[in-house]
Amino acid sequence: MGLVNDALRRVIGLLLVALGIGLEMRLRIRLTNYRRAQRGLRGRYDVTDATPILPYGPEQRANIAAAAARFGPAAQYAMTSGSTAEPKRILYPPERLARAKRMFIDAFARSFVRAPWQRQSFYLFSSLHQDDSLTSLMVAEDGLPRYLATLQAPYRLQSDPAFRTLAREYGDAALRLWVIALSNPGLLYSTNPSTLSVFLDTLQRDWSASTALIRDYVRDPAPFPLAKRLVSCGASTRLRRIAQSERPLPFFEIAPAVHTYVCWTGGYVQPFLNRLAEYLPASRYRQLPMYSMSTETPETTPYYRGDAVAFVPLAPGVLYEFLPDNAADDPALLVRPDALAIGGRYTMIVSDDYGLRRYQTDDVFACVGRVAGLPDLRFERRRSLSYSFTGEKLTGQHLSMAYERMREEMPELGFLTCVPSSPGGDVLPHYRLVGVSDAPMDLLAERCDTVLNEINSEYGAKRLSGRLGPMRGMTVTLDELVARVCGGSRDSWETQFKFLPLYCRTWESCILPA
Repeated sequence: MGLVNDALRRVIGLLLVALGIGLEMRLRIRLTNYRRAQRGLRGRYDVTDATPILPYGPEQRANIAAAAARFGPAAQYAMTSGSTAEPKRILYPPERLARAKRMFIDAFARSFVRAPWQRQSFYLFSSLHQDDSLTSLMVAEDGLPRYLATLQAPYRLQSDPAFRTLAREYGDAALRLWVIALSNPGLLYSTNPSTLSVFLDTLQRDWSASTALIRDYVRDPAPFPLAKRLVSCGASTRLRRIAQSERPLPFFEIAPAVHTYVCWTGGYVQPFLNRLAEYLPASRYRQLPMYSMSTETPETTPYYRGDAVAFVPLAPGVLYEFLPDNAADDPALLVRPDALAIGGRYTMIVSDDYGLRRYQTDDVFACVGRVAGLPDLRFERRRSLSYSFTGEKLTGQHLSMAYERMREEMPELGFLTCVPSSPGGDVLPHYRLVGVSDAPMDLLAERCDTVLNEINSEYGAKRLSGRLGPMRGMTVTLDELVARVCGGSRDSWETQFKFLPLYCRTWESCILPA
């Protein structure tokens, strides 16, 4: 069965390569028509020179409601609450959801053209629990997926009730390990690198529990009939080796066909990328950056050039405009995409057919080059990621710099974040350095406090004057951190939670869910 499945996977892979060639030609045509298409969208969305630039708020919500009225009962919404106190409710009718799926297929199929003979099946680290995120909407299945679909994308079987039951019984890591070892995909895809990093950490930390499902399957495969859809050449040998091993195996023994892992690389995820590089070294695995896709809008599209990839603002139906970094939200200061200066930094403003009208994304991009007249963009940070108790204006960028300096002194340092704290009483307002690790957080908080005094003179002045208390360290579990800062649960953190250097609401105001 494994030989038949792998032969079919090869045929599907070659068809995807052919599709990628066609999509690459279409992309080049769209590049030549870019200016005309943007002018058309400007008129279609009634965006004039006087149209104001607005964040997500009452005006944008009213625009979204008006757009939803056009779709009637078909209107549905994706929620995003990973980095904001107020969840954003973004319109996703079926046609838009289908467009988002086509963009995903487009990006992957065109990447396959560069390596047509490698294994093209892929495993996506999507949440195994339903929530109201865009990711969950995109991977939701009505009934059992088709056989050929699960050969190319084995993760899709995880939406079946029988697989959900296995996740509840054995745990998410155990189910994922079993599916990956059975199917031996060529690519791993994780929107957030922390999801893949946590999975690999779990295998190292709790190998016995993570392999329990595989041990039961090796003893008696009869209760797992759907496994036949996943099996690949050599699966029985790999699974027996995993079941018999008392220590974690290197990943290339678990899934030897994996050659590439794809994840988001922008912003604040470098600690997780460093961790992944330990498990998936560059000498054996290719790390491919993913395009920038927020729930509100697709921000960039990948443009492959040999082994390099550029990211251009070319998503269908999106009107792109930009503001110079640190500029006021003044429409008179807007810059067209084809007029961005190489080396400049800009916040992205978008309009679309689903209610966003000159929406201020607050995402800051660096223009690092040019492709066919369009900017090659790299996400850098969130413009609005800052907090002040008394004028210190502490930003995520300040903290990222501090963490980077601390990691130079302690390379093994795990994930860190910072949360404002104002307990009241005799305790001065201060910041908490929060770690999901066994590191000595009190000592790290003292060191971080010293580094911030050097980086941010206002922070240093407020500390010296006694208006701001010293930073305090604390250790938490991942579950507690997720519950505190975004009101979520472990079941939804992979799609809803964003690891940031700073969360802009106090620890005390973060209400734990009941």
